[in-house]
Amino acid sequence: MNQDSRLQQLDALQPKTFKLDSRSIEPGDAFVCRQGLTVDSHEFAQAAVAAGATLVIANRPLELEVPCIVTAGFADTLALLNGYLEYPGDHLTQIGVTGTNGKTTVAFGLYQLLDDITPSCYTGTLGSLYRQLLTPTVNTTPDALTLLERFGTLRRLGLTHHVMEVSSHALAQDRVDHVAFDCAIFTNITEDHLDFHGNRDNYIQAKLRLLDKLKPEGRAVVNLDDPCATMVLDRCRHRGPALTHSRANPEADLYAEVIHCDLQGSEFWLHHLGAKYRCTLPLPFEFNIDNALAMLAAGLILGHSLQPLLTKLTALAPVPGRSHSIALSNNRQVVVDYAHNRASLATLIAQARNSSYGQIHTLLGVTGDRLADAEEIGETVLALSDHSYFTADNPLGVSLTTLLDTMDPRRLSHQIEDRAQAIHTALNKMAPGDLLLLCGKGEERHQYHSADKLAATPYPGDAEVVKLWQEVVI
Repeated sequence: MNQDSRLQQLDALQPKTFKLDSRSIEPGDAFVCRQGLTVDSHEFAQAAVAAGATLVIANRPLELEVPCIVTAGFADTLALLNGYLEYPGDHLTQIGVTGTNGKTTVAFGLYQLLDDITPSCYTGTLGSLYRQLLTPTVNTTPDALTLLERFGTLRRLGLTHHVMEVSSHALAQDRVDHVAFDCAIFTNITEDHLDFHGNRDNYIQAKLRLLDKLKPEGRAVVNLDDPCATMVLDRCRHRGPALTHSRANPEADLYAEVIHCDLQGSEFWLHHLGAKYRCTLPLPFEFNIDNALAMLAAGLILGHSLQPLLTKLTALAPVPGRSHSIALSNNRQVVVDYAHNRASLATLIAQARNSSYGQIHTLLGVTGDRLADAEEIGETVLALSDHSYFTADNPLGVSLTTLLDTMDPRRLSHQIEDRAQAIHTALNKMAPGDLLLLCGKGEERHQYHSADKLAATPYPGDAEVVKLWQEVVI
């Protein structure tokens, strides 16, 4: 059967939606099979039919009670569905944001700047957000099929711009191969997810693949303060000139000269094309100035004037669970942040030290898939903090005892398995003027105790735990 015949069959059957997970099938859906690294979902085709699937798209013939369209492979399936849905992603201005740290803040903040100008959407760690409706997602970057479906929805709603966090996993697993980006933003590249990528070079190469997804006229945003900036610029030299930003290099296209920075926000002089602008950013820490510069650079690449973008920047809403500051009595402060790898924790604690007059308390856990990094992360936090509290953060089936012992084999920290109890302990130990950093979970309101992410345990969230403690103390 050729592609035209397959399209005709899809037109005749008109499935309600396309799904990769047989457990989520509803009557009228089409089930799409894929041969993965560890799981072959062809084995679940019959279960999908039993759940109500009226069509199966597979990569080999299957004996089923419903029609089965056979393609050469999953990439061929995506091409078929992209054509069937009339290439919905091509109707959107696509902005991809990648980097070890800062993806969520940049993508969510840029979404805000753009949505004030033209109807836009954000996709990332926080979920999918458009028209004030936030829908949670399992992965930072959804699978390719989910993205196709979402693009179709966004097109029908009349949205014009889509800002998406693009993880290294997504790039290595070809989740965005069918997306042509107008702008690619690189926040920074240190190292992360070495359990998946194997080594730092593989991780970096996965990140750089985003440049290969740019449209011919697409352009990149590059942070010159990142040690990997040279590699990024070299990779995109045959495309339109990258727009660069920096807090250290006045030769950057956008150069920030910091005036003041504390837990309430920052002020800086922005230098661009020979002009100088005084800017106010309602986000704490200097690394958020880097994030703001990336947003502004992307806005310029997309054809917007700088001054309106700067005006919108002053009213930027904080990103849920990212550098979220909570004031307590006696000049004590709490910051809820998603920092979870060695580099982001080191940066956060160092910059918090510059913004605090008291002692630094740091609380975090290590997810089960980061066991190999746990010792280094623990050593970093213990070395830079005055008080450390190690607790649970999505163990994913790994023993909490193993995780905590690996983080701190010498037992120099407070080790408390229950995260809410650990937060209460840290709050009760704070002296006037102290700062508590609650790291790793950000806005997450669940715990993955097992490896099955469909079996999450509810958790109120770090900020809510602090709020409830305040109510009891007061």
